[in-house]
Formats: sequence, C-alpha cells, structure tokens
Amino acid sequence: MDVLIVGGGMAGGMLAAALGDSGLRVTVLDAAPEPVMPEGPPHPRVSALTEASQRMLTQVGAWAQLPAARVQAYQRMQVWDGDGTGEVTFDAGSVQAEALGWIVENDALVAALYRARPANVQWLSRTRTQAIRRQGEHWQVTLEDGRVLSAPLLIGADGARSRVRDAAGIPAPVQDTGHVAIVGSLRSAMPHDGCARQRFLTSGPLALLPLSGDGQDCSLVWSLWPREAERLMALAPEAFEAALTQASDACLGALSFQGARQVIPIRTLHASDYVRPGLALIGDAAHVVHPLAGQGINLGLLDAAVLAEEMQRSLSRGLPAWHAAALNRYQRRRWGHNALMLRALSGIKALFEANALELRWARNTGMRWVNRLVPVKQLLAREALGRQGDLPRLARK
Repeated sequence: MDVLIVGGGMAGGMLAAALGDSGLRVTVLDAAPEPVMPEGPPHPRVSALTEASQRMLTQVGAWAQLPAARVQAYQRMQVWDGDGTGEVTFDAGSVQAEALGWIVENDALVAALYRARPANVQWLSRTRTQAIRRQGEHWQVTLEDGRVLSAPLLIGADGARSRVRDAAGIPAPVQDTGHVAIVGSLRSAMPHDGCARQRFLTSGPLALLPLSGDGQDCSLVWSLWPREAERLMALAPEAFEAALTQASDACLGALSFQGARQVIPIRTLHASDYVRPGLALIGDAAHVVHPLAGQGINLGLLDAAVLAEEMQRSLSRGLPAWHAAALNRYQRRRWGHNALMLRALSGIKALFEANALELRWARNTGMRWVNRLVPVKQLLAREALGRQGDLPRLARK
C-alpha cells in the first residue's frame, strides 16, 4: 500500500479519483456507510461548486456520474444589504460562461466520486480508526476491528476534528464565529429562475440556493446569532416560515420547509501547517471557512487536485510521490491562498455586521458603485467562477 486516505468525503474522494493511472496503490478509510446516490426530495446539505471545481470533477470522471436531477446550475447571483439600498447582481453571460456555478447535494457528490474511483483505489466503508502513529518511514493506522494498515503517505481528509492532524501534532485553533446556521430544503411560491440569492442582515447572511426540480425548490443557509436561532427554532412551523419569508424580503414569495430544519455550528480553523514527513492534510482537516460565500468545498477540491498534481510530478521525476519536495510544494501553493480566503470572508462578515452609520453608508454606496461598473463586476464574477489561474493537470481523462 502506498497511500492511505483517512476520510471518504468530498476532498478525500476527489484525491482518490485524481490518483487514477498513477500506479499508486491507494486505500480510502471511510467511517460512513458505502456512498449511495440520494433519491427523493433534495437533501438539505448542499455545496455551491465553481466552474473550476466542475472542470476538475469532469477530469476525474465524477461529473458524469451525477444525475441531472441532483444538480442545479445557476446563471445569476443577487446579493443585497438588508439594512440599506446596496445591491449587486451577476450574470453568467457577462463573462461568457454557461453558469456562475452549480448547486449539488453533498451526498450526491460523494456518491459520484465513489462511483468514479479508479481500479487502483480500494474504498473501505464503515471503517473507523482507533490509533495513528509514525513507525519508521511509514504511518501506521490501527482500526477499531484490530487490523493494522501502514503506508509511506498518510492523507488527513477526515474533517474539522481530524485525528490525522492531531496525530501529527499540527496546531489548528478553532475560532467561534458567533454564528450558527439554520439549514433545510424549501419550497417557494415563486420560481427561483436559476438565481442564487443572498441577503445580508445585521444578524447574519441569509442564502437561498436554487435546487433542481420544478424550479421552486431551494436550499436555505441562514447564519444567525445562537440566541436568535434558538428563538426561531422554538416557533411553530408556520410562524417560523412567516419569519423566514420576511427575512428573505419575500424575494421568492412565501417559503415553506420540506422536511426538518437543522441548526449547525459555524466555526473556522486553519492548520499551522498542511504537511509533515509522509503526511498531508486536505479539505476541512486543513481549513474551515465561513459558509457565507460557499467556498469551503471548492477550496477542499482544489487542495486534493493540487496535491495529486504534485504527487504525479514527483513520480515523473523518478521520486516517490510522498517526497518532501512534493509535499512542500503542495503546502506553498495552498496554504497562502486558503489563508487569504479566510481573512477575506472574516472581513466581509465583520463589514456587514457593523451598525455604525458611516460603515452602513460606505457598504451600500460601494455595492451600488460595483453594480454600475461592468468591468469590476466581470472581474468579481471571474473570481467567483474560480478562474484565478491554471487548474491542476490531473492524470485521468
């Protein structure tokens, strides 16, 4: 065995798929059951994928595994200040794009990556780790059933509470954002028209993300102070839906829930390092960002793709895929980019929470100014698409 990936989520699945044709023997250790494609009503946990992520998923064969019924493209984006007149709208046509992004259920994307796994990847579901330690030139993982696996390269793709990160002794202080998020699937009285909407309120941003179906299904991500979330969750369903419709500015008419509403904490973290000898962190094991711009999964997928590219480059030079130079190049390419995103999202959150009159005037004036300047809007739209530079070259077709 050459590579052990602990974690079979989106980042871990992407890395496994991207290592096809590498000649490496890869094993994924996934604590969850075998991934299956969801059916029925949309699941509440979704991700907004950029054009860059869609292209990478296409390269590794996962995009073709996603049923059209679980994917919704959005061609427009509307962002406005709930405490003023500032508004910015983006359109895919202005940047010659098919779409600004795609809303995909998390479970569907994991199942697609599982289906796309190459022959050199062994995926072990319902497999929990008990202990992780460095043993000579290998990392050794003891499973709960007593089996012991070892490999010269260990990948931590096991989420924000990463046991791999802890075993490597890599600090990653957790920052409480002061927010929780209410999430769920909604029905709207008016069609969403393929537009992703986000209204910034003093208590936090409220996002309505379009889902596939008949055009009236949406995913809710409503960031709130914990006490306000507790108050809202205590309301009867009809009263909660009325409050939600009002908070959304009734931009889609009356909103009603499909299934349960859930509350999840919002915390951020950033590991001080992404690598140790024979070890690398990707996805939420390396960084967790505020969900207000929907960038978390895109950063994780890009981590996986860059790491796969550096491993392939090392192999092409006659060096091991886990050579220190390859891992260090991965860290140099990803750590600074992710740190910048963390700071930017924290700054946006702070700006829209500010109640000072001069700051409210400045942000509303700034949004109106941006909305009138087409070149600036095009630049921001290209950034949202993930067109910051060349994408990693992945081996699989």
